[in-house]
Amino acid sequence: MDHDGERWAEAQRILDGLPSQALEARIRHRVRLSILLGTGLVLLAAGAAFALLAWLGDEPATADDDPRWRTIAGLVLTAGAFVLVIVGGVTQWRANRRLGGLRTPLMVLDRRQQKLLLDELRGVVPLDQAHVGLVRHLAERQTGQRALLLLQLGLLLMFVAQFIGSPSAWRLAMVLVFGAGFGVLALMVLRNERQARRFLAEQPG
Repeated sequence: MDHDGERWAEAQRILDGLPSQALEARIRHRVRLSILLGTGLVLLAAGAAFALLAWLGDEPATADDDPRWRTIAGLVLTAGAFVLVIVGGVTQWRANRRLGGLRTPLMVLDRRQQKLLLDELRGVVPLDQAHVGLVRHLAERQTGQRALLLLQLGLLLMFVAQFIGSPSAWRLAMVLVFGAGFGVLALMVLRNERQARRFLAEQPG
């Protein structure tokens, strides 16, 4: 059997609830990669923060630099942003856990096969009846992605809070960048959800 056929068969086995050594290996690899990436990002962010503080630390402060209303507004907005991030994170975690989390048959497929399933979901290519279960699984996962918008909105509000508390050009730039990112993510999530719900309505389980 060719490698593509083996991966399709393995994905179907996982979808049917059967154990898979290939999936366990992929999960271990993904976890290790996530830990390394997360550690690297934390170290990079910490280094950038220390460098920025060192660069800005030489600027003399004045009584008018941080009016009290800016400080209060920034703190309130930051608290709200943390709430959004926590709620979004917990909601997304529950949605992913309900659908198996990392134990998804999509993990054993390569990018080309995953793209084929996505194209079948969107109607770009004809639906292969052998893929109906896998495409339904993909569609169900895409209907539970709205919590990502809460996470992104929380991050955006954190930068807005920093800008309000202490306005600067770089903080404004971060607000604009994250604002644009939020807009793009919202369009993608809502489009994917609409297409997924259409597919689920046309292919009821």
